Amino acid sequence: MSCSGRGSTADTIEESPLLSQRPIGEGRSLDAGITRACMASAVIMCIAPLQYGYHIAELNTPKKIISTCDGDVGRWGKLPPCLPMSDTMYSMATSIFAIGGLVGSLAAGWMAERLGRRGALVYNNATYVAGPLLMALAVSPAMLAIGRFISGIGAGAAIVIAPLYLSEIAPIRRRGTLNLLNQLSIVVGILLALVVGMVANRRPLWRVSVGCGLVLACLHLAMASVAVESPRFLWARGRHAEARMVLRRLRGVTDVADEVAAWGDSPESSAAPKPDDVELHAEGVDVTIFNIFRFSQYRVPWLLVLALQFGQQLSGINTVFYYSSTVLEKMFSSEFSSVLTVLIGVLNVVATASGALIVDRFGRRPLLLSSIAAMVVAVTLLGVGLGLHINVLAAVSLYLVVAAFAPGYGPVPFLLGTEFFDVRAASAGGSWALAANWVGTFLVAMAFLPIQNLIGEWVFAIFVVALLVCGCAFYLLIPETKGRTIEEISASFK
Repeated sequence: MSCSGRGSTADTIEESPLLSQRPIGEGRSLDAGITRACMASAVIMCIAPLQYGYHIAELNTPKKIISTCDGDVGRWGKLPPCLPMSDTMYSMATSIFAIGGLVGSLAAGWMAERLGRRGALVYNNATYVAGPLLMALAVSPAMLAIGRFISGIGAGAAIVIAPLYLSEIAPIRRRGTLNLLNQLSIVVGILLALVVGMVANRRPLWRVSVGCGLVLACLHLAMASVAVESPRFLWARGRHAEARMVLRRLRGVTDVADEVAAWGDSPESSAAPKPDDVELHAEGVDVTIFNIFRFSQYRVPWLLVLALQFGQQLSGINTVFYYSSTVLEKMFSSEFSSVLTVLIGVLNVVATASGALIVDRFGRRPLLLSSIAAMVVAVTLLGVGLGLHINVLAAVSLYLVVAAFAPGYGPVPFLLGTEFFDVRAASAGGSWALAANWVGTFLVAMAFLPIQNLIGEWVFAIFVVALLVCGCAFYLLIPETKGRTIEEISASFK
C-alpha cells in the first residue's frame, strides 16, 4: 500500500488482489452498479465500524459479574475474577469510551488525509488491538477504563473514515446503499456484543467478551490488503494513473472518463472553475477542522451535519437501549429478558438493512423525515407506557422506536455527512460531524437521569419536542442528494 502525499503521479500502482488482470466490460462508469470488487472492499473496510458497534455494547451485559465479587470466587490464573467498583466508577469506565471517541473523531480527518482512507482504517487497528488487550488483562478498574478510552479513540476515527471511504468508492446510483453498510456494520457489531455477552455472562468469561475486539482487529488486518484505496483520494493526490486503474476495477468498465471529469484538476475536466474556486485554490490552504467554517461554500453544510448528528442524539435513542432490560425484566425472567434484548438487536439489524435497500430508490429526505415522524409516535408511546406503568405498551414501544430509528435517522446523517463536502473538505467535515455526535451522546447521558429524577417520565416529552424541531428544520434545509455527484451537491451550497 502506498500512501504518498500531494504531488505528481506516483510511480507505484495501487496493490490489491482485486486489481488483478481480469476482463473488464464495456460501458460508462456513471452507469455502473456495485461490482464484486467494490462490494469486497466495502465489506472488508466495514469491519472497522463493526468494531465500533461491538465496543459500544460490550460492557452492557457483564456489569454485575465485573463489578461485584462473591466471597467464594477465586482467581483466574494470575488475574482477578472481577474488578470491584462502585456504580459511579463503572459508569465512568463505560462513558470514557465517548471521550475517546471524540478524540478519535477529531483526529480522523488528519489521518484520512495523511494516510489515505484505507491506510487510516488499517493503522487505526492499533487502537483496536491495544484497547481490548488492556481490558481483557485488566487487574484494576483504572486499567479497564484506559482500555475503554483507547478503544473509543479507534471507534471515533472509524466512524468518520469508513463512511467517507464507502461514499468515495461507490457508484453514484448506489452510493446510498453502499454507504449504509457503515450503519449496518455498527448494528451487527452491537448484536454480536449482545450475543457474546449473553453467552459469556459468568466469571471469568467476561474477559473473553471484552477481548473479542482483539479478534476482530486481527481479522481486519489480515483482510485489509485485499481492499483498494479510494480512487478519489488517489486522484486528489495527483496519482491519476492509479486512480483510473482502481476506478476501472471498482466499476467493471474501461471508460471512466465521465466520472473522473467531475473530480476536477484533470484533462477530462471541461468545466472552467468559478472565481471563488480559483481564489480558494490559489491560497494553497488545506481545509482542516480548524478552518473549514471559514470557507463560505463549506459553512452551510458544516452547520447541517452538526445539526444532523447532534439532533440524532437528541432523539433519545440511547435511552431506549438503557431502558430495554429494565422494562423487559418487569414482565419476564432475567434470562428471557436477555433473549428479548438480543431480539431488539436483531430488529435493529433487519430495519437497518431495509433502509439500505430503499435509500437509493426513494431518496434521503423521505427516509430521514419519515423515520423522524415515526419516532415521534414511538417515543411518545414509550413515555406514556412508562409513565402510566403500562408494561406491555412500554415493551412494544421499545421495538417500535428501534424499528423507526434504524432505517432512517440512524444511517442517513452519516450518509449525508459524506455527500455534502467535496474531496478537499470531506475529512474535516466528517470529523466535525462525528464530534457533534459524541458531544450529544455525552450530554444526553449526563443530563438524562438528573432530569428524569426531577420531572419523571415527562423527560420523554423533551425528546419528542427535539424530534419535532429537528424534523421541521430538516424538511426546510436538507436537500435531496440522490443521483447527484458529490461535486454537484457541494457546489449547490456555494
